[in-house]
Amino acid sequence: MPQRSEKGKRVQVRAENPSGVCGYVDHMTIDELKARAVGEEFDATCPACGMFHLTREEIEILEKEKITRSKNYEDLRKEAEEEVL
Repeated sequence: MPQRSEKGKRVQVRAENPSGVCGYVDHMTIDELKARAVGEEFDATCPACGMFHLTREEIEILEKEKITRSKNYEDLRKEAEEEVL
């Protein structure tokens, strides 16, 4: 049951869903995701790429990397080519 203040008004609570598709969400570390989560259970994968980022430096390196030179891109490309054949 919602908590009520002394005057009987409801207490407002703000929650976010970083993995939702309601807007653009950039890369986030596990600590950033945990800070935004409600409760102890949360999805620790990055909402932008699906990977786990431990530090902000790791994200900066990833953002500087050209997408077509990444291992994930190569794996996806090979998988797609195999499906076509």
